[in-house]
Amino acid sequence: IAAVVAEVTDDKYLPKKERKRTQIEHAATLSEQAKLVKLADKICKVRDMSRSPVVDLSLERKAEYFSWAKQVVDAMRGVSPVLESLFDKEFAGRSFGSKQ
Repeated sequence: IAAVVAEVTDDKYLPKKERKRTQIEHAATLSEQAKLVKLADKICKVRDMSRSPVVDLSLERKAEYFSWAKQVVDAMRGVSPVLESLFDKEFAGRSFGSKQ
């Protein structure tokens, strides 16, 4: 479990933009177990952001998050058709609504 957590943990010393870029690049190289964890995490976050958005999150930042999350998931495609389908459903149903 610790090894899987280490695989999906960002290097917090990198600037945020760099962390996001490396997550996309690194996603394809994760172990199968780490990909499943990362995929489940992205499903939950997209669902949460769509249904219960962070109060101070601008529509632009929200759109950027959805786009970035899809890039991460796309880099891991093939690990779990069921989870990928759940992500796709949440992504397709995303709501930008108004700034909360």
